[in-house]
Amino acid sequence: MMPLSSNSRSLSARRHPHSSAWRCSGGGVSLPSGMLASVREGTRAVEEGLRHLQELSTTLGAVRSHFEQAQPPSLSGQAPSATSLELHVQRALVSSHVATAQSQLTRTHEDVSRVVDALKPILAAAPNPATQDDAVAPAVKRPSFRLVYRSGNPPLVNQGHQGPARRRLSRDELANMLGHLQPWELAPHCRRLGTPLFHQSAANYTHLVIDCEDDTARRMWAAMPLAVAHNWGERATNVREIRHRYPSRREGWCRGTWVAVVEGHGRGWAAIAEKKRREREGAEGTADAAAVAQDDGGPRLADEGTLEVLSFEEVKLDDSIDIPYPPPSSLPPPAPTAPIHLPALKTVDNIPTFSLASRVGRQWRTPAVKTLITRDISVASGLRAWLAHCEAIEVLHLNGRDASTAASALSGLPADGKSLAALRTLRGVRMYWSIPAAIDRLREVMVARGVSRSIRELEIGMGWMPSTDETVECSQNVARLIDAIARHEAVEKGVFALNNDGTCGRIDAELLSRSSTGPAAAQQLIRDFAKRAGMVNYSGDDEAIPAAITDDTFPAAHSLLLLSDALANGAKKKRAVEIASHMPSLSCVDEGDAAGDGVVLDAPVGDLWSFLERLHVELVRRGKERSLTLGLWLNSDKLPPIETVYVNIDGIEDDDRHKEDAELETLYRHVMAMITSFNQKLKGHKKTCVSLLGNDLGSDFERRFLDQQASINNSGGAYEFSIARSGLRVERRDAAGQSNGSS
Repeated sequence: MMPLSSNSRSLSARRHPHSSAWRCSGGGVSLPSGMLASVREGTRAVEEGLRHLQELSTTLGAVRSHFEQAQPPSLSGQAPSATSLELHVQRALVSSHVATAQSQLTRTHEDVSRVVDALKPILAAAPNPATQDDAVAPAVKRPSFRLVYRSGNPPLVNQGHQGPARRRLSRDELANMLGHLQPWELAPHCRRLGTPLFHQSAANYTHLVIDCEDDTARRMWAAMPLAVAHNWGERATNVREIRHRYPSRREGWCRGTWVAVVEGHGRGWAAIAEKKRREREGAEGTADAAAVAQDDGGPRLADEGTLEVLSFEEVKLDDSIDIPYPPPSSLPPPAPTAPIHLPALKTVDNIPTFSLASRVGRQWRTPAVKTLITRDISVASGLRAWLAHCEAIEVLHLNGRDASTAASALSGLPADGKSLAALRTLRGVRMYWSIPAAIDRLREVMVARGVSRSIRELEIGMGWMPSTDETVECSQNVARLIDAIARHEAVEKGVFALNNDGTCGRIDAELLSRSSTGPAAAQQLIRDFAKRAGMVNYSGDDEAIPAAITDDTFPAAHSLLLLSDALANGAKKKRAVEIASHMPSLSCVDEGDAAGDGVVLDAPVGDLWSFLERLHVELVRRGKERSLTLGLWLNSDKLPPIETVYVNIDGIEDDDRHKEDAELETLYRHVMAMITSFNQKLKGHKKTCVSLLGNDLGSDFERRFLDQQASINNSGGAYEFSIARSGLRVERRDAAGQSNGSS
């Protein structure tokens, strides 16, 4: 678990959005005897009120009669004055208002009287505690529920910020604050906090990181018993993500710990779901039913859980950190006897092989997983266990070693035409270790499970495409696979997995000629791969009909590797120059075992010289002259600009390790002369690296160089010389007199 800081917390506390109040569960609602007494009291009060209404109505009738009988005063034989007319009108208006009020009182009296008349027989049938036998004990008045705590209420001591600070915080506020503590920081306070507050604090965890990088966290997780880890998972009922950060050299570190935490969380949510279910059943048909449903977020939400992401990260620790073997808690706890339901889990990210197999035989139910990204796969059973319960997987990153492993894993799903129908992204299918039959098998498995030109993003790894008939056959089968499962836009975007430099592997130049008579689909796939390849090999293999090489054949390739018979005769030298001069991104020409295949260039020094001169002439002729990095030994005014030269001195036999001092001195002087020649004659030269393979040779060379190092570097030359265990390094100084290369 990462250490806490003001900017980053591996544990964060957030109130669960669907638990706004804590309530003690109660039974069904009933009418106690106290309520009947209250109804009787109310009925008598209403009857008394009706009598008052009747009296008020009688009074209003008398007032109305008085105003109607009153006549305006007038003088005999004289017309009434304006004042007496106005008074008459006002009396008439008052009489009208009084009549309206009297009518409303009458209707109200009638309505209330009907209600009272309806209640009287009900109350008469109910038992009256006042008339019951004194020997019968009256029923105890009990509420139908007991409110023990309401979320968000301020504490009792909160007036004027009085009292100790700890009492001025509500329990929610305390739980949110304590939820920021790491488990090893929170656990010692359990007794003082009390169990309810302790569990509420742990329940606020939303991101839980099992971390190997932080020293304190690493020691705590390594020492934690699996039963304790299970308890922490059970308490973390609001956790959204569980992350496992494991050492790169000990993948099994605390594997059992993260499994126990996940299963504990599943158990904790199962208990919550069962409690909510009982509450819903108990409250069904009562006034509490709506409140229970509102607090739960509805019946379905209460059972969904919260864990959405399970992620993994490989961490390179310092060599000084000792991780024992076997690593702590590398084995998972005993398999649970009942299923573990994780209905909210949607993403499993970067899970390694060792952890991928952890759920085999553990009855996990993960129907909502939509994204499954694996770091590598060596055992198909682990992947099958994860896919078996996915109802609608959408993103699948296999990183498998070959098509056979991928087909075996996917075959665990039912061949019903639906189990992979939702799949839209498929990455990490490696074809360069696959046999043609395995590629066909993968196509059949996917089509039978509902993948039919529905993949919107497809990424396959071709790695190295050597010039063999099997490569042509595999390319044909891969083309059929792509046509069967991928949408047109996925093919247009490109289906080859790319390296960090934007390229997708290496290809033998002769493969273009070999495939020219093969199936059209295979030819197209090979041409597409050639356009994205980062390295081109040329071995001088015979080409019956050499394929045309243009600037669009290998547009992305930055390296040309010359192997075997690449320069065996004039025709092959010409072909090598043709290939190199039509590589617009070429920056490095190498020979020998640069790709680690044990194949080296079989050519004398003169042939290498001739190739470089011809390449330089052709690049100049085409206006494409550029600086190159060469893994070669030579230099000439006719060569292209060369920034870096690598020289390997090897082949010293055992009998030669005790050569005479004069012979070793001669070798040393020749190497230094060669380096000086590079420094003086190579255009664009910046660095030379000489690797001395052999301890005796390296030690002798180092001794001779150190005797002269001061005089060489203090001579004011353009280059600075240095030596290390790996050999001699020469770098051009910058304007300030410092070497500009990296040591």
